[in-house]
Order: sequence, then C-alpha cells, then structure tokens
Amino acid sequence: MGERKKKHPDFEQEIERLTFTKKYMDIVIQATELDEESFKASFKEALDGMDFKDSSFSYMNMLTNANLLQRTTEEIRNLKKIYHKPYFARVDYRRKGKEESEILYFGKASLFDRETQDPIIVDWRSPIANLYYDGRLGEVEYEAEGETYDGYLSLKRQYIIEDGKLEDIRDVDLTTTDELLQESLSGSSSNRLTDIVSTIQEEQNRIIRADLNKPIIVQGAAGSGKTTIALHRISYFIYTYQEQFRPEQLMILAPNNLFIDYISEVLPELGVDRILQTTFIDFVKNCIGKKIKLVPPSEKLMGFINHTYDNPEMIQWLAGFKGSLEYKKIIDRYLSDILETLIPQEDFYLTSKFKLYTAEKIDNLIRNEYTYLPYYRRVEKVKSVLQNYVRTEKKVLLEKVAKFYDHKLDKALFNSKLDPAKRKSYVTKAMDKKDEMITEINRESRTAVNAFIRKLPKHTLFHYFKELVTNKELFSSYAKEFLDEYQIKYFIDYHTTLHRKKQYELEDLAALLYLQHHLYGIDKDLRARNVVIDEAQDYSYFQLAALKSALETDMFTIVGDLAQGIHSYRGIQDWNKVRQEIFPRAAYTTLQKSYRTTVEIMETANDVLKLLPFELPKVEPVVRHGEKPVFHEWEASKKEMAFQLNKEIGEQYALGRKTIAIIGKTENECRKLEKLMRMNSEWNVQLLEENQEINQKDVVIVHAQLAKGLEFDAVILCSLEEEYSKTEIDVKLLYVAMTRPLHHLSFFGGRKEAFLLECVSAEKLGKG
Repeated sequence: MGERKKKHPDFEQEIERLTFTKKYMDIVIQATELDEESFKASFKEALDGMDFKDSSFSYMNMLTNANLLQRTTEEIRNLKKIYHKPYFARVDYRRKGKEESEILYFGKASLFDRETQDPIIVDWRSPIANLYYDGRLGEVEYEAEGETYDGYLSLKRQYIIEDGKLEDIRDVDLTTTDELLQESLSGSSSNRLTDIVSTIQEEQNRIIRADLNKPIIVQGAAGSGKTTIALHRISYFIYTYQEQFRPEQLMILAPNNLFIDYISEVLPELGVDRILQTTFIDFVKNCIGKKIKLVPPSEKLMGFINHTYDNPEMIQWLAGFKGSLEYKKIIDRYLSDILETLIPQEDFYLTSKFKLYTAEKIDNLIRNEYTYLPYYRRVEKVKSVLQNYVRTEKKVLLEKVAKFYDHKLDKALFNSKLDPAKRKSYVTKAMDKKDEMITEINRESRTAVNAFIRKLPKHTLFHYFKELVTNKELFSSYAKEFLDEYQIKYFIDYHTTLHRKKQYELEDLAALLYLQHHLYGIDKDLRARNVVIDEAQDYSYFQLAALKSALETDMFTIVGDLAQGIHSYRGIQDWNKVRQEIFPRAAYTTLQKSYRTTVEIMETANDVLKLLPFELPKVEPVVRHGEKPVFHEWEASKKEMAFQLNKEIGEQYALGRKTIAIIGKTENECRKLEKLMRMNSEWNVQLLEENQEINQKDVVIVHAQLAKGLEFDAVILCSLEEEYSKTEIDVKLLYVAMTRPLHHLSFFGGRKEAFLLECVSAEKLGKG
C-alpha cells in the first residue's frame, strides 16, 4: 500500500484537502456548540416568558427555538460521527454549458462553507451522489427535483481514511476492478454493516433511490446486502422528506430481537436511530394493548424438524391456511355480520313521545358516513351525535312542552263555562303534567342516549376471535366455500384445544391485528407511515395484508429470500401473489449477486439448494475466491471432538478471523455443543438466544434458524446427533447455515451425509 501512496501524484494534495476539512469541521463544531448554548438560553427564556393567558406568540417563539436547538444538536452529532472519516469518495464533474469542473467530496453527512454555502462535503443521499454510484467516466446525467442535468464526469476517486489519516487513494474507471469493494468484502464481519456507504453497488443504489412514493419488494439472495440496502433506503427517505416526516413515523419489523441488536450499530451511522424497531409479535401485542399467552413461535418448526407430530400434513395445512387470503375473506364476512349487530334497528326517542333520530339515519351514519372509523368508534361517534342532538333539541322540546301546557292553562283559566271546582282540578292536573314532562325530558336527556347505545353488543377482541374459531356452525357458514367438512372440524377442534389452554399461535396474530383494526382501531402513535420488513419470506400473505390495513398505508419496503423461507408452510412462496393481491403499486426487483461469501462457499451452498424440487432465483457470487469448504469426520470420543473444534477455532483466529460461529441444526443440538465446549474448550463460548446481544469476543454457538440474517468471518457446522434430511425445511435450514460465513466454512460430523454433502462434487470440497 505504501508504494501506491508514493505513485499517486495527488496524494500530498489530498492530504492537504483532508487536513483543511478536519480543521474546518473543528471550527464548525466549536461554533455550533456555542450556538447550542445560545439556543438553550433562548429556549429557557422563551419558556420562562410563557404567558398562559395569551401564549400563542410565546409558544411560537419557544417552538422555533426548540427546532433550532434540535437541528444544532443533530449537526454537532453528525459532524462528530464523521470526523475521523469525513468522506470516502470524490468526483470531478463539469455541468453542460460550464467551463470549469466542480470537485465534489461525498461522505455520510453534509458540510457547507458558512460564508459561501459551497459544499465541502456532500451527503451520500443527495441526488448528485448518483454520479459516484452510477456514473461512468464521460458523458453523464443525474436527476434532482424532477429535472435532468447533463454533464461530463472526468474523475471518480475513492479514499481509505482511517482515524483521520489518509491511507490510500484509488481512481476508478471502466477498466478498473473495484478494489475497494474487494478489500471491503475481504475484511471482517465486525464492521461491515457500518461501512457499506462507500461500496454501495449500482444495482443496490437503484433500490435505495427507487421511487419513494411506491412500495418495493426485493427478492435478495443470501449475502446480497438486502438488509443494509433496506436500512439505507430508510436513511435516504428521511433525508429526502425530512420536512414532511419524523424518524419516529417509520418502523423496521425485524425477525427477532437478536436481529434488532445486530443492526443497531448501523442505525446511528445512518441517522435513523430514532425509528421504531420491533418485531411483528411485539407490534401486534402493542396494538392489542393486552397480554396474550403465545405458543413459542419456534415450537412448530422444531416439531417439523424433529418429526414429533402425528399428523404433520394437517399442522402444516392449518398454519398455511391461517396465513392465507382465503382466511382473510372469512374474517371479512364475519366482520360484515358484526357490523350488522352494531346498527340499531329502532328509532331514537327522548321519552316515548319524541322521535329525535330515525333508525334509517343512524344506519346511514354507521354504514356509509363513518366508514373511515373502526366499528366501535362509529358507535361512539353516533353516541356523540345523539348527545349533541339531544342538547340542541332539549331546549326546543322544553319550550314546546311549556307552550303546549301554557296554552291549555290559558284556555282553562279564561273559560267562563267551567265551574270553579272543575277549572281548579283541570289547572292542577295540567300544571302537574307539565312539570312531569319537563322532569322526564330533563332526566331522559341525561340517560336516553346511554340507554339506547347499551342495547348494542359490546364485546372484546378475544370474545369475537374465540366465537369465530370455536363455533363450528358460525365458522362453517363463512368457510364452507373454501374448506371441506374434515378441514372445518379440524380447524374448530384445534382452536378449541388452544382456547382451553388460553393460548394463541403466531399464525393467529394476523387475524387478531385485522380484527383489532376494524373493530376498535390502532393507536395513532403505533401507525407508522413507512415500514421496512426484513426476512419477509417468513411472513404470511395475511400478515402483510393485515399490516397494510392496520397501518393504513402501502408504503412498505419488503425484503426477503424465498430460498431461506424455512417457514414456507405458512410463509410467502410467490412474490407475484403479494404484488397482485396485496401491493398492486409495488415495484419488484431482484438482487442475485452475493457479496458476503466466496465463490467456493456459494457454489457448495447452491449445490445443496438444487435438492429442492422447484426453481429458485440463482445466486451469483461476486468474484472473490477463497478456501474450499472442508468436511472433518468426528473422532469417537467427545473429548476428541472438542479437541478438533478447538484446533479449528485456533487456526481461524490465527488467520485474523474476528467473528466465529458454531452452527447446530436445532436449539437442543446447540445446548449439547455448548456443554461440550464449556467442559473441554480453551475458548469462551456464547450460546446465542433470541433476546441476547452478540459478544463479538466469544465463539458464538447458534442454531440455524436463529442464524438467519447474521454473518461471521468463519462458520463451523456441527452434527453431534442431528443430521439434515432432504426435506424442504432441512435443505433451507442447511442453506441458511452455509451462507453465513464471509471467508471460511467447515463441517464437523460423523459422515458427509449429515450435511447432504453427497450432492456436492468432490472437487468443490477441501481436504479435512
């Protein structure tokens, strides 16, 4: 690398530019920190000066200062984050019609000259940054705010800057291999998530910057960078719409809490750490607002893997059906009938004499006027309308009653034909009747609306759900178009058993969310306006439809890989169906290049994937060669097994591997591996569970399902007692495990068949 520095003619000049940039950042940070103190003082002054009798001006003053304070704080934070690596690339660009080129440096945040407003650093998310990501030397164009700008690109340059020092420069043109990408891929997994901005590839950049006003579905191969692309798309969205959206209005739905911890390091780097990060399960629980007893989500998958079910075909069928759009149609029909029960069939009277609102008008309000509200809020709205109407009409009615009886009294008092005794009796009765009517109107005006609404049913979400899934006659009336008698009986019996235990399954959550939305509504603080779903292949069609309905938006970024669909019995099997029936506006794209692992590892994994009886998108590894995967046959004793693993781990650490994982087929297998290693290993090991943080210093032991989405420098697949079979679930689990490493993959087991390696040609495997 030292030779390259000396050879590059601009190296000293670029050192001067970096020195200038850092010095200018120092000045801006110091000045901005002073500004921050000034804003804090102004904010306190505005707060102290709030006049709560006439506070509009003071409030606006306070709000202005609060916004300025937040922007100032964020500016300081952003500059400090990029200080030791201010930028990663440069382009020299001459606009059409101009004589001089602009020299633009790109980084993770922008920095402008405070006097001239000329850019010192341009944010990677700005439209002009496409010149770096997509541009080729020569004639180029880029789009900004609906306009296309033409020009000439004379230089594309990449930098390696570490701890504020310029380490290397690479000039890029059409004939140059992207050495920076190769170097990035050959590095450790420990910092790859935070450092991809400089190596975003053209096809990845297109997805990040794809139309932000449309949903997008990305079928991405293992290691194609789909997670980081999704996160960078959020960052780009916030940058583009920072005036219209707050980060808190965006949500990432991750597969589990371990994954949330795994991606957490990259979020502050991208300026998106304030977005909501949760799982589908936790999101639904928050929407429902009640605790529910959930069967462990992995229990069903483990049952299939371990062959513990007597009737696995029906278990799979039911899980798939509960995630289907046919099940959604059944619930839609059920909801239509529920709505009918919430529409009063009688007119609304105040006392039994005064009709204030007809049943027909109330029907129209609930059925047509208030369709933007969930059912029970429609009823509340009708209640409010009736209460307001009663308040208005009460005065009119009291005046009518008073006028009516006063007229009667006048007639009686001035009727000379009545004898005094009869007149007195008539007047007394009329006055009593008047008082009685006024009292009744006053009393009923307080109680009539509540009494009228009380006649309507008021049930909980769980009542409605239980009624549907355990009442055979009711369920059959909606389901007979889709299911036969045996399936209906199985459905009812299965849920009756669950409800006796007061349990729900993951597959029930879509229906519960859908019912909650239509019946009671979702708290507006939970209704994200833009959503990213990672590992979306494990979602069901109904889950996606329920989310779209509950959040009242179709602004989704959906990323997944059908080849890793280990829950395909209940998950998505065809992205076209998602586009046609749930997100018709969605763009669809594929990422077939795998940037994670080597050609040798990827080819071996692809051979295993060929065991599936159906076609999946082909994975194209980026040309980065490495070691061949190696199979090691276990020795007889457990002590010898541990010795072999210790030796393998030591060799990987000696080669500079920083993150190492031992992957077992199941959680049970991993517990046995942990016990083996703790008793016989010199290395610290961590048995990874869903709610744990990964300790980068330990050797991680993790089961294949939980490893999905993670990556490590070296991966060791172990088979103590459990082997992979040629079933769809096992093949996909094995494929997931085999595509976790960046550099090294080895297998330890009693025989090659434990990892289906008999289907891999001998020349693709190294010698153990």
